[in-house]
Amino acid sequence: MIQAAVPYFTFNGEAGEALDFYKKVFQAEITNIRYFHEMEGFSGDKILGERILHARLTKDEKDLFYISDTLDGETDTGNRLSVAVNFETEESFVHAFALLSKTGTIEVPIQETFWGAKYCKLIDHYSIDWHLNFEKQTTTKV
Repeated sequence: MIQAAVPYFTFNGEAGEALDFYKKVFQAEITNIRYFHEMEGFSGDKILGERILHARLTKDEKDLFYISDTLDGETDTGNRLSVAVNFETEESFVHAFALLSKTGTIEVPIQETFWGAKYCKLIDHYSIDWHLNFEKQTTTKV
């Protein structure tokens, strides 16, 4: 069962600026922000470390958008948007992963995350970028 599907915007160093802009545009609030330097084993430089790994823009307790930076050179005008899907059950999370990965490309295999979820990232055979996420206890309400 899908809990929510959320547009996910990616930027090449401009995520903080975009986050502030969309916060004003949609009169929303930033409810979660994580930086690359917070990842376990992070070994990048200070500039990369201060880039946004993941942020949630929320209004009325509902996630509107997820926003992040990428590593240098990984984002261009054609691939700034992907879809983040939050699942209610682990079974539905694994099912979606199995079907998407069968003919797609696994970018990040299923893994336990520091934000308390199982997560993976894939690109399907239609070139759609998917972030799949299963949190046992979640704050996402849609």
